[in-house]
Amino acid sequence: MNEIIIRNVLENDIPQIAEIEKNSFPDPWTENALLSQISEKYGIFLIAEKCGEIIGFIIGLCDGENAFIEKIAVKNSARKQGAGKALINKFISEIAGNAKQISLEVRESNSAAKALYFSAGFEAAGIRKNLYEFPKENGLVMIKKL
Repeated sequence: MNEIIIRNVLENDIPQIAEIEKNSFPDPWTENALLSQISEKYGIFLIAEKCGEIIGFIIGLCDGENAFIEKIAVKNSARKQGAGKALINKFISEIAGNAKQISLEVRESNSAAKALYFSAGFEAAGIRKNLYEFPKENGLVMIKKL
């Protein structure tokens, strides 16, 4: 069956996640940085799997009423197949009953990510000037009320 499975990350998933990270971001986190997220007190770290292969991940925090998506990425070859939306939906179900809103930041030029977030019910809430370094770019702040 080719369904997407969303589950909690395991330590031995980190090398595959690091590869997706490296291919998705101009300033990727190291394997150690990703590994440290597993034990983050308020952290949520989920992966999307299809046919036994990790095709995406989401890293976020929920410290009560507020949740924040730090990173979400899907393998290039698996994009536009529902993994990103499934990761966001599972993240929302993980924080249900606690958070009143989720926020995230995305590069202004990242139209594919923005389309995903808008389709998941996020709304533009402001601009953070020069948020990103490599290359320098503004970040669009997006919020979803729960």
